[in-house]
Amino acid sequence: MNIKTDFNKYYFEINENGKLISKLTSESNSIGKTNYLGNSIEFKTKERWWEKYQYSIIKNSKIIGSINFNWLLDSIITIDEKGLEKKYILKTDSFKQEFNLYDDNKIHLLKYKKISGDFSVFEINCEIIKKPEEMIDLNELVIYTYFPAFQIMHGTLINQMNGGG
Repeated sequence: MNIKTDFNKYYFEINENGKLISKLTSESNSIGKTNYLGNSIEFKTKERWWEKYQYSIIKNSKIIGSINFNWLLDSIITIDEKGLEKKYILKTDSFKQEFNLYDDNKIHLLKYKKISGDFSVFEINCEIIKKPEEMIDLNELVIYTYFPAFQIMHGTLINQMNGGG
């Protein structure tokens, strides 16, 4: 599975075997929005100022989860659907330039790593290390868990463009 990321047009798309699975785009009312298997999926910042960098995951107009960041820029993704809550941790490995997804039992599930492209338009390989539990569709999990990586990379790109390190 490959993910094409384009910060110039602020979107990412998930492709498998040359077929478009999902494309997440930004618009004025939301941070990110896509459709997958007939479901509307949206990411919005939380309303209170102290939650500025926390996101709600909204599926078909219902909040089903959240994304929070810790001081290491790891992302804690919580999904609560069908009465079941599951947590995932997306860890940043800046030395290897990759992101690794673990479930709440510390089982390594996915690895996101850049394979080609330039500074703002590039492709990411999504390697499946271990299939997650059947609670959630794999592609849907990729949408939920690549979004915080996309936000982190976008923040880093803006920082570098503004002269930061």
